[in-house]
Amino acid sequence: MKFPFAKFLTAAITAFGMVAPTPAQPVSQNMELMGAIAREIVNSGEPQGVDWVEVSAIFSIDADGDVNGSYGYVYDARGQAHAAAFLEDPIEREVKAYRDWLLLKGKKGDKGIIKMLFQFNRQTRRVRADFEYEDPRRWQVTPANLDARVRELRPRLGAADGK
Repeated sequence: MKFPFAKFLTAAITAFGMVAPTPAQPVSQNMELMGAIAREIVNSGEPQGVDWVEVSAIFSIDADGDVNGSYGYVYDARGQAHAAAFLEDPIEREVKAYRDWLLLKGKKGDKGIIKMLFQFNRQTRRVRADFEYEDPRRWQVTPANLDARVRELRPRLGAADGK
């Protein structure tokens, strides 16, 4: 009686409780586009002189999808915030590409986002984005809310639970 090797191997793996590796899953287009934004932020070298771990960048976007404002904070390993702006062309192009993709996936007649909060951790490579469609003052920093807003915007993407 012939016992094919493939069946033997499958039986051996099952018997020993081993699991065959699953094929790598393709990266979603959403993650690809967010990864491109993160890559351009890292490549920008901003802000200079800060060894940052996490970033929160707020992008204001006009009706044409162009970035017309940017501000945010990078956070070092101790959690100390440092003000930053991300107005370099490569970053703006990737934000526009992401906004255009979101618009394409959205409902017919959707005007698109007017602000985006983009967060990234360089060590864990985790990203998160939040969007605003109507309120241009969302995430606005003022002298009265500066300390609270800096704490609120800290990404905390270092652990699996996001804390």
